[in-house]
Amino acid sequence: MTTKIGIFSLAAGLFMAIFAGISGLMAANNFWVDLTISKLIGEDTTESIITCTDIIVIQDTLDSFMYEWPVFGLLLGLGAVLLIIGLFLKNH
Repeated sequence: MTTKIGIFSLAAGLFMAIFAGISGLMAANNFWVDLTISKLIGEDTTESIITCTDIIVIQDTLDSFMYEWPVFGLLLGLGAVLLIIGLFLKNH
């Protein structure tokens, strides 16, 4: 199951990266160009997730993931991790 989820995450991330790249080259400012997690879930939800802990290192990391990383980068990373886990772990 994790292999399939990894493959679909990689495919979705690649699809989004291609469209973000094409839109960026065309200088079209649309939905794909600067899509981040904070834009998907909203500013209030993002701030509540970031401030749920008092540890500054975790807050800085979450802030970076939520506001700076594009969604396709996270999908590609998640897909690669899940694909590796699915390929090398046996199903019991």
